[in-house]
Amino acid sequence: MKATLEEMAVEMQDEGLESRSEEFGDMVISHVRLPANFDPSPMFEALPDGVCPIPHWGRVLEGELHLRYADGSQEVTRQGEFFYWPPGHVIWTEAAGVVWMDVAPTGENRRVNELLGM
Repeated sequence: MKATLEEMAVEMQDEGLESRSEEFGDMVISHVRLPANFDPSPMFEALPDGVCPIPHWGRVLEGELHLRYADGSQEVTRQGEFFYWPPGHVIWTEAAGVVWMDVAPTGENRRVNELLGM
């Protein structure tokens, strides 16, 4: 199985925002581009505890992402860094040009996308 970025399904697309994904067996690969000052917190209010319940493994390709975990701790994942984000997180951006790719469990990703109306 393989796909180019252009072949991946578009999940969301808006000014400065693009999220594409492709399912490969039990995992889904996502490529995400976010604008400056993007805060999806209101969108996550539909989820239990208002946080993403999915684990993610990936790499930030450009820029930096800010994360807040359910326990209140925060961190920044920067360009070139590989990451593991456990369940219970929310991301946001401050600067423009944030791009990352991640891998997450397909079933959990589908359930969250349904709850978010995607």
